[in-house]
Amino acid sequence: MAGECVIQGPDLKELEEEGLWELINDHRHRISLGVRPCMVIPYLRQARVLTELDEDEILSCHNLKNRSMRCSYMLDLLRTQGRNGGVALLESLMIHYPSLYTQVTGQKASTEPSKFSGLIKYSELTEYLVRALTGMQKELQEARNEAGRMGEHCTSLKREISQMMEQEEKSRCFHSENERMRRQLAAVHREVTKLKDEKCDMCMCYTAAVEEKSAVNIRCRDLTLQVYQLQTELQKAQAETDYQKRRSLKCASPAETQQLREELSALRRQIMVVEKFSPAHEDILAQDLAEARDGRMELAEQLRSYRDENERLLREKEESLDQKEHLALQVQQLTLDCNMFKEKSTVIQGQLRELQAERDQ
Repeated sequence: MAGECVIQGPDLKELEEEGLWELINDHRHRISLGVRPCMVIPYLRQARVLTELDEDEILSCHNLKNRSMRCSYMLDLLRTQGRNGGVALLESLMIHYPSLYTQVTGQKASTEPSKFSGLIKYSELTEYLVRALTGMQKELQEARNEAGRMGEHCTSLKREISQMMEQEEKSRCFHSENERMRRQLAAVHREVTKLKDEKCDMCMCYTAAVEEKSAVNIRCRDLTLQVYQLQTELQKAQAETDYQKRRSLKCASPAETQQLREELSALRRQIMVVEKFSPAHEDILAQDLAEARDGRMELAEQLRSYRDENERLLREKEESLDQKEHLALQVQQLTLDCNMFKEKSTVIQGQLRELQAERDQ
C-alpha cells in the first residue's frame, strides 16, 4: 500500500546541479526539522563532501544553538560541493530517513547498490550499509525496548489515570459534600446571626425593662418617702394641736374659778339682804361682827398672802408644766425627724445597692 501511494518524482541521475538543489531547497524547512546531522555526517564524510573540520564546526559551533540551525548550516556547506553534495545528502536520507527521502524526491527509498551514484566504492558502500543496518537494528531494538518501557509506562500511567479518575470522583463527591456543608454552614451562620440579632433585641428590651423597673422603684421610694414625711408632719400637727388644747384648757380654768367666786359673793350678799335680825341680837352680832371683822381681816390678810403664794406657785407650776410639755413636743418632733432621716437613709442605701448591682451586671 505504501508503494501504491508514492508519487513518482524525477530521476535524480538525470537532474543537473541547479535542479537538484532547487528540489532540496523546496524541502529545506522539512529537512532542517527532521534530520539530525550526527546521523548523516558519517556518510557525507565517507562520500568526501564534508571534512573533519566541517563536522567539528557543525557539531561544536556555539553560534548554532539548536539542531535546525546545525542542519541548515550543513546544507549550506553541502551546497558549496555542487551536485555531489546534493546527491550525497539525498543518498544519506535514503539510508537513514527513507520516509523523508520519499517526501523530498517522490521516489521509494531502496538500499540496492544500483540506486546509489557511485560517490562511494562498492565495498565501502557495502561496509557502510552493514554498519548502518547494524546501527538501525540496534536503534530498532532500543526503540522496541523503549516502546516496551513506554508501554509499561503507559500501563502505569493508565493505572495512575484510573486512580486519578477515582480520586477525581471522590474529589467531586468531597466537593459536593463540601458545597453542601458550606451551604449548611451558611444557613447555620445566618441562623446564628438571626439569633444574635434577637438576643441583642431581647437585651435591649431587658435593659429598657430594668431601667423602667428602676425608675418605678425610685418613684415608689420617693412616694413612700413623701407618705412618710406627710405622716410625720401629720403626727407633728396632731401633737401641736393636743398641746394647744391642753394649754387652752389650763388657761380657761382660772377664769372659770373667778366666775364661780363672783357668783358665790353675789349669793352671800343676797343672803345678807334677806336675813333680818333683832336689835339686841344685832348689838351682839355687831360686837361679834366687829371682833370677827378684826379676826377676819387678819385671816383675810393671811389668806391673801397664802393666795398670793399659792398663785405664784401655781404660775411657776404652770410655767414648768408648759416648759415640760414644750420640751416633750420638741423631743417628739426631733424623734419624728430622726425617724424620717433614718427612713431617707435606708431608701438611699437601697438605691445605692441596686445601682451597684446593676453596674456589676
